[in-house]
Amino acid sequence: MIQLMITTAGLDALVNAGSGATEPIRIVSVGLSASHFVMAPTLTAVPGEIKRLTSVSGQSASETIIHMTAQDTSADIYDLRGLGLYLEDGTLFAAYSQAEPIVRKVSIAFFLLALDVAFANAVQGEIVFGDTSFLLPPATETVKGSIEIATAAEAAAGTDHERAITPLTLQQRLATLSQALNAAIAALAAETDAYLSALASGVDALLAALVGRTITGGGLVTGGGDLSASRVLTVPRATVADLVAGTSNDVAITPLILAGMTKYLGQNGYCPIPGGQGLMLQWGRFTASSNSTSSTLFPLAFPSACLAVVPAGGVSGGADSQDNPPVLVESSISLTGFSVFSADDSSAGMRYIAVGL
Repeated sequence: MIQLMITTAGLDALVNAGSGATEPIRIVSVGLSASHFVMAPTLTAVPGEIKRLTSVSGQSASETIIHMTAQDTSADIYDLRGLGLYLEDGTLFAAYSQAEPIVRKVSIAFFLLALDVAFANAVQGEIVFGDTSFLLPPATETVKGSIEIATAAEAAAGTDHERAITPLTLQQRLATLSQALNAAIAALAAETDAYLSALASGVDALLAALVGRTITGGGLVTGGGDLSASRVLTVPRATVADLVAGTSNDVAITPLILAGMTKYLGQNGYCPIPGGQGLMLQWGRFTASSNSTSSTLFPLAFPSACLAVVPAGGVSGGADSQDNPPVLVESSISLTGFSVFSADDSSAGMRYIAVGL
């Protein structure tokens, strides 16, 4: 790749094309020189020009690089040390020269000059060529052209974007990668197998230890066994009969059983005593008449015995009645009720508590 110097006249033409004042500049010929010359922006022609080639073609390879091709099919003999690009109006657009020959032309050979010209700024679309009948630009992702085949080492390095991989090179590279991948997979599989085998042995030992343990009931809980199968633990529920009898010590009382006991929680009511082996508590209110015996009935008759009755109450009031509260008539206690005697001149309200079986 050579770095051409754009002349002042060429720069003016390029600036006008870039601003849209003119059409894109058109390069139609290449001037050749066998002499080395000093490149200067004031050049208007190629110094020592020996001939001019009109068979020139070019194409943008990128925004800053133009690929150019020129050919000389004559029998002329010369050493090329300088060249210049001419526009269709004869303006020298750019020039290049070096002391060593760029190429040596012999009489029996055609001269084909292929150059990639680099520009400092983007010029794509601002430079065109007069003849595009022959061109061999470097291939890119967007430009068709010639390309170099990558070697196996270049393909393995994976850093070159200017060379192409052939199916053979690709197959060799893929075979190498496949071999390495298969080896890695085999090593991973062996490591995984060993890990899973050790894990399975550990799990088997853990399961054996767990199966060897047992869970059995205690206290009110029954059932259980080892862990080789599902087990059920049970707590027996007490019945109302168990609750009333109060003799069982291997069943559990539930709220439902308590709710199912016969009871009446009113002003005059009754309720079995849990765990009391059939004991029942009764309570109520009644009125003791003045200077007489008054009887009252329990809300519910005791099934077998009335063990105790405790009456409580006051007198009607006044100085004469303070020493005459109603008293229990002991002989009147029965399964269904009891009586009190009042020496008061007025009736009085009474309350009582009774316990029986």
